[in-house]
Amino acid sequence: MPGSVKKNTALTRMRFTGEREEGARAGVPRDGSLGLDTCQDGQRAVRALLALGLFNRWGLGDARPPAQWGLHTLVAYDITVSPRHNRLVLVTDVPHNVAPYLFPSGDGGSSLPGLRLEAFLGRHTYVGRHLPTGAEIVVTGNPSGTWSGHRRRSPRRGFHEADQPLTATETRQLARVPAMSGDAALLLAGLATRIATRDPQDRWAMGNWFSDPLDRPGRHNDGSAERYGKQLWGAGDRWTLRWNGFPYARDIAASLTFPLIGVPGATTHDEGGRLSVRLGRATLTLKGLRASRSGAGRRAA
Repeated sequence: MPGSVKKNTALTRMRFTGEREEGARAGVPRDGSLGLDTCQDGQRAVRALLALGLFNRWGLGDARPPAQWGLHTLVAYDITVSPRHNRLVLVTDVPHNVAPYLFPSGDGGSSLPGLRLEAFLGRHTYVGRHLPTGAEIVVTGNPSGTWSGHRRRSPRRGFHEADQPLTATETRQLARVPAMSGDAALLLAGLATRIATRDPQDRWAMGNWFSDPLDRPGRHNDGSAERYGKQLWGAGDRWTLRWNGFPYARDIAASLTFPLIGVPGATTHDEGGRLSVRLGRATLTLKGLRASRSGAGRRAA
């Protein structure tokens, strides 16, 4: 791809993702797309697992097993997701707070099962490898989404490192994840990579799942006790996402299907207020519990 074309593509990507130019350029593939979904198979698999962790939280009825991973807290942070072909980069101004939610450690707290710390570089960058998928996940405090520097001892101690095999607990946790089709995995992975995306013309915005950057009127949730409940579950080709609070259901659908930024081939369907996103034979049904924009009534957003 000529340098000028890659730069223009990166600039377009930046307007949707909020990345800096260096990070956006690193994620632009040769196929001419913005690159949010062009990745190795292992990357797609680990991003789908990450989505299950992010969008399952206690509440909304029976908690699904990934709620125990504790990753849902991450959507309370400002994280810019920078997907690359061979890695997933999470850019945040508090990397030392975000990393402990992802990397397993001896204390048995929040973690993505199977993730291991390979290196800590410079002052702000954690490089991880997910053992079951072989995929790389990076947490960095460098706003550019790039990093350099020598290996150093991590300021957060106790993370399991690359020579630590899967624990019995991690093996059980991963075994409880239902099998999913390739198209479904692509949709779930797309949810994880788009938590901070926004339409440059302000028609929709994801707001990292905790706020509305467009400041539209309406209540933040449906008024129930579980203000930020989330549940993403299913099997095979059929998956359902239920949540309370932001974002709007139509914004989620737009992030997955909007021209340029959407998952290639994904389409939005509205059948009598039942909103879903489809890709091939896979369907992701969206059930937002947030009140309407006007604040009147209680219906799915």
